[in-house]
Amino acid sequence: MPHETTLIYTAPLIRQAVFAFWRRSIGIGYFFALALTATGLGFAVAQGNTSWVVGALGTLLAFGVGFVVLLYVVHYRNSLSKFREMGFPQAVFRAEEATFTLTSGIGTTTLQWSAVKEVWQFSDVWLLLYSKAQFSTLPISDLPPQMQAFIVQRVQATGGKVVH
Repeated sequence: MPHETTLIYTAPLIRQAVFAFWRRSIGIGYFFALALTATGLGFAVAQGNTSWVVGALGTLLAFGVGFVVLLYVVHYRNSLSKFREMGFPQAVFRAEEATFTLTSGIGTTTLQWSAVKEVWQFSDVWLLLYSKAQFSTLPISDLPPQMQAFIVQRVQATGGKVVH
């Protein structure tokens, strides 16, 4: 039995989805490594060290911070661009046994459930991940509980993971 619902998108929801993706993608370990690098750099500078180590730590820290900022900015700008292209910020999500379809003002796509590698569940939004860098956003407020259960069941049945 197919499930169908209308998804309503807002700029704050897009921002929230991208931030959730960014935070989980980077992980706490990355920030711990940045803090450790900053501490080492600060210690070396405080000791008056002017060797190549200070330059290497400074470069590593700058690239590390630049990477996380760039990752967020690129995903946010791309997501916001798609949001604006939609015109009317809503999409129809239809979930069937073998496939799901998203239809919006910019087009229609139908995918097999096996295309979803993971579902990342957050309090207000779910992200359907197709790769480490591509995802679709599903506002939870627009997904009835039975549809949520169906999505989880179909993703798991085709080998995908569900991450809370």
